[in-house]
Amino acid sequence: LGQWLADPVLRLITLIGPGGVGKTRLVLELARAMAEEGSVRVRFVSLAPLRDSAFVAPAIAEALGLSDVTALDLPTRARAACADQPTLLVLDNFEHLLDAAPLVADLLTSVPSLRLLVTSRAPLHVRGEREYVVGPLALQAASDATSPADLARVPAVRLFVERVRDVRPDFRLTPANGPTVAAICRRLDALPLALELAAPWVKVLALEDLLNRLEHESLP
Repeated sequence: LGQWLADPVLRLITLIGPGGVGKTRLVLELARAMAEEGSVRVRFVSLAPLRDSAFVAPAIAEALGLSDVTALDLPTRARAACADQPTLLVLDNFEHLLDAAPLVADLLTSVPSLRLLVTSRAPLHVRGEREYVVGPLALQAASDATSPADLARVPAVRLFVERVRDVRPDFRLTPANGPTVAAICRRLDALPLALELAAPWVKVLALEDLLNRLEHESLP
């Protein structure tokens, strides 16, 4: 993704994946890195609270410092606002507002200095869109891990253990608990959000009890 962002030809990059897979965290990290470079103005728009595609234009306008802007005049106003200043516009959670995709196309056509980084569960199907599929954390190696050290290098396990240590700083992987930790990660499909939500329960539940609840019940 960093290489794609370094290519000025790619002006619309869409990160696609299921909910909880980490798309927002990834774009925030990319946007932070771009902002720290200082050569690109970065603006972030959270679309999650919006329930109607008609509100996309005002949300983008506000991020660009504009007011009283309609979808019809946004491209023109945005071009004036951006001028020749390279701008990266991050649109987070676009999947429920796909009717606004033509607005994205109009912006890209009208504002040469604008680039868009989008997260969505589905592509926008806009000309020039480059899709990047974000999958769950790697977990396959957990089946072959023979020691706690090997297991700790598995990305899904590593994230789960890090979050467990937030509530239990003394927690360590051992030959005894390693298989249970791996099973919990598999049960949660190695989705980062699911791992982060489940890990704090280790403060009040044994690992075996947590796995049992995940397999047979639901956490409160």
